[in-house]
Amino acid sequence: MSRRSRWQTVRKVWAVTGLTVFVLFTLWGVIAYQSWGVGAELLASDARLRVAETETSIQFIPQGGAATGLVFFSGALVDPEAYVPLARRIAERGHFVAIVKIPYRGGFNLADTGEVMGRGQAVMAEHPEVARWVAGGHSKGGFYAAHFAHRHPESIKTLVLLGTAHPRDLDLSKSGLAVTKVVASRDGLATPARVEGSAANLPPDTTWVRIEGGNHSQFGYYGFQPGDRPAKITREEQQRRVLDAVLAAL
Repeated sequence: MSRRSRWQTVRKVWAVTGLTVFVLFTLWGVIAYQSWGVGAELLASDARLRVAETETSIQFIPQGGAATGLVFFSGALVDPEAYVPLARRIAERGHFVAIVKIPYRGGFNLADTGEVMGRGQAVMAEHPEVARWVAGGHSKGGFYAAHFAHRHPESIKTLVLLGTAHPRDLDLSKSGLAVTKVVASRDGLATPARVEGSAANLPPDTTWVRIEGGNHSQFGYYGFQPGDRPAKITREEQQRRVLDAVLAAL
């Protein structure tokens, strides 16, 4: 075999290998970020809640009305339905909750921040009966939640950040916001070190909640996210602790 033939063979092998890796990674990503274990009953209205889904949000509206509302931003690439169990449990305690759908699921930085902010603002405008608003988000959703709270200081006084190193590019230390930051000890993406690295951007009286044994993926109901670490507690246990932290903030 000539040198040229050998080089062509090597190039073909690399091309096939690269394509195979890309396809496998894409398939893994599609499966991993899809919601798991979210039954149709969780998206159905009942005597306690009215569930309304649009192209831009999933809303859980207590039938008797709610004085407090949570505008929640999904993590990048994560199916927004992955946060339905948490949102419904919060709403069953009497709070309005809207999961904002991020355009393109926030993947590859394709989502326009202004459009995301507009979707959150539309939720608040649609529900003038809600007197007090809280912004929240998981992972990249923490970026949107922090910026949303920063843009609406007259309406939003509380910020809840789950499994996120944000705000990394926004100083909220003197914002006056009541911030709750929930960290999981085995989070492989928003690691405790990364979270602590941006702590100076938060108010000094921020409430910190550390979930021992929890990881990044179990902040929602979806698959094992690339780069994460295996959890040492069950998803239900982590979700229970997250629910307690969010309810305390609300």
